[in-house]
Amino acid sequence: MRSRINPAERVKIIKENLDTSSARRGNDQTSSEQGKNMIVCGIDVGLLVCGYCICEVQNAKVHLMKEGEIKTTKKQEFPEKLEFIYEELHKEIENYRPSAIILEKLYSHHRHPTTLGILAQVRGVVVLLSRKSHTDLFEYAPTRARKAFLGKGSANSLQVKKMAENFIGADMKSLHTADAFSLVIAFAHEEKVRNLKMVVQ
Repeated sequence: MRSRINPAERVKIIKENLDTSSARRGNDQTSSEQGKNMIVCGIDVGLLVCGYCICEVQNAKVHLMKEGEIKTTKKQEFPEKLEFIYEELHKEIENYRPSAIILEKLYSHHRHPTTLGILAQVRGVVVLLSRKSHTDLFEYAPTRARKAFLGKGSANSLQVKKMAENFIGADMKSLHTADAFSLVIAFAHEEKVRNLKMVVQ
């Protein structure tokens, strides 16, 4: 029977794994190359509340720069909500100029076909934004992102939020921004794997 790893230990493991990538990559880089960093934006897509995190990924380490929520209102018609989400995210993209936008892949559920259709349209707005702003787009399945962050793909949003707060050492605004942050961690983990492969080659 496996022993449970508490959140603090899990955070330590994640950071150590990311640092390992940084150290190994540093052996094959000049000092100027080691200082390179990347700004990325993780987005938890939603029509009523769209959470996002702007993070700096430097030498495989993740630093939260900003988290926020875009909230639509009942008075807004559906097209207005999509436009509002686009415009608010566009402001953040223009301000921070991220190198990558990270989203969850859509997953279908027979009990909620309408929700799936709505989310698909909101995601379309974000995909359009990435295209218009010439920003690379990355997508991860929810279970894959949570497994990279918590070690198990079945973790719920409350567990994700708690882990995110342990990671940054502060409270996060909401479940939505915490989910967005977990996508950034998944991205950083994938960057670690890609960089390790480059070192091996």
